[in-house]
Amino acid sequence: MQSDDQEIPDWIDTELFPFHSKWIDLNGHRIHYVDEGPRNAPVLLFVQPGAGWSFTYRYQIRNLSKDFRCVAPDLPGYGLSKAAEGYDFTLLEQSRVLEDFVEALDLKDIVAWGNDAGGPTAVLALANHQERVHGLVVGGTFGWSLREYPYVRRMVSLISGPLFKAFNKYTNFVPFSMGTRLALGTRTLSKAERTHYTRPFKDRSSRNHTLKLFASFDDAATREALTDALPKFREKTALIQFGSRDPMKFQGWHKRWAKEIPDNRIYIIPHVAHFTFEGDPEATVRNFREWWTSTQSRREALVTYVRRRPQEVKSSSRA
Repeated sequence: MQSDDQEIPDWIDTELFPFHSKWIDLNGHRIHYVDEGPRNAPVLLFVQPGAGWSFTYRYQIRNLSKDFRCVAPDLPGYGLSKAAEGYDFTLLEQSRVLEDFVEALDLKDIVAWGNDAGGPTAVLALANHQERVHGLVVGGTFGWSLREYPYVRRMVSLISGPLFKAFNKYTNFVPFSMGTRLALGTRTLSKAERTHYTRPFKDRSSRNHTLKLFASFDDAATREALTDALPKFREKTALIQFGSRDPMKFQGWHKRWAKEIPDNRIYIIPHVAHFTFEGDPEATVRNFREWWTSTQSRREALVTYVRRRPQEVKSSSRA
């Protein structure tokens, strides 16, 4: 059931987040989402990073919704969404909710935009819906098993362990850290912007949802699911944009994406760290528009070639 009848909290700054809020009920979850732009346009499906929510992509939505249908759900337990009882906040569960959301809204011609945890969430959610997918926009993220990356696995184990969980429960550090210069590389977020990251986790019982998600990245079932899912995107197209200071760039993840999806364009954004969408949002939009123009030109050229080919073959056979 979709509705617009729920009030947004009074801590939402409508100048920072000037979008119309919508809600949908999915298997016991109350999902908040933004759906801006023309309904007949290609869909930009913004998939939240870690502790982020639809607010995360406010700049991209504001600047791209004239030409694209920009859809950004808050996954269960994040932003303004509520999780059903018994939900465990794992990557596999989160991806299934996103899959249900895409089907419920019947989204098509999708470009899935994922950073951080958004990458594997999108890959798992859309793997069996290739007819709906045009391509991916990825940065600071992965879409494969972490088995080959011992450094990342150790970091995931550390930050999802009991000591860090206790620290985060009482400090709300994870969402707060998303607005720091260490995470962005170029700036720190304003106090108002940071509030929009930390306020959804005012209740201490909610603060370790993200750490449960991180812990699930490296479980056996998730590794197997990602290994099966990613090859299904090989014939798609990808925009790969990593920050030059992103630790994941030094893991070679931008090159791994290029290997997995050969039809791609890579941008390394100067001075930006892990979170490109906040570190240099202007560059992410500019890069996207350049990439999109290029993909559309190639698509139009292919259509023209396919239309002309039968006539050329017919003319050749007559000769």
